[in-house]
Amino acid sequence: MSGLERLLATCEKYPVRAHIRKPWGGAPSAGTLLLGRAMDPMLAAFYSRLGGLRLDRDLYVNACDEQVNGILLANEQVQPYWPEPFRSLLLFGGKEASAYTFATVPSLADAQGLQPVVEVNPYEDFYALPIASNVDRFFDTYARYMELIYQTPELSEERGAWPVFPWEVPELIAADRALMGMLVEGRFDFLMFQEGVEARRVNEEIREWIAQLRAVST
Repeated sequence: MSGLERLLATCEKYPVRAHIRKPWGGAPSAGTLLLGRAMDPMLAAFYSRLGGLRLDRDLYVNACDEQVNGILLANEQVQPYWPEPFRSLLLFGGKEASAYTFATVPSLADAQGLQPVVEVNPYEDFYALPIASNVDRFFDTYARYMELIYQTPELSEERGAWPVFPWEVPELIAADRALMGMLVEGRFDFLMFQEGVEARRVNEEIREWIAQLRAVST
């Protein structure tokens, strides 16, 4: 998993404290059903190596070790409350001090079973943004995001100046050509666009964001 390697190397290079948990032999394997959702092969590979990952005040991947099966708990907590199609996503992480979560999309798995990754906004306007064609590509993209921050002095010195991921880093998201192909084909429309008058503003913001992705990808 070159993307995971890049993320861990980035944490070592820059002042990013990474809290790593020990792997657990009982972690779900590829294809195992977790509350009816198929476990992504790359996510299973992550858990075969690490029992969880947490970057100080930033990204975390739910723990899954001898102490706590955090990935199961995270999905159990949302399954009774989230509407479809979001209930069928497989949550695996998120952002500290925020309800934004990262999840794979089992229904969009490719021929190898690899699932794309989305960021879920579970607030008033429920939607999910596609951010990577697979889990390891997600780690790679997030590593590039951290590199952008720490290689730009005016950003690294003030946390409040950090660009919002993924909204304000379209060039990083668009670099994933496989993801862009799925996006152009409309594969993620059922997660991004909602019906109703209240959703019009968010739908328009998402369309503008997609236009930015397509512009930088060309």
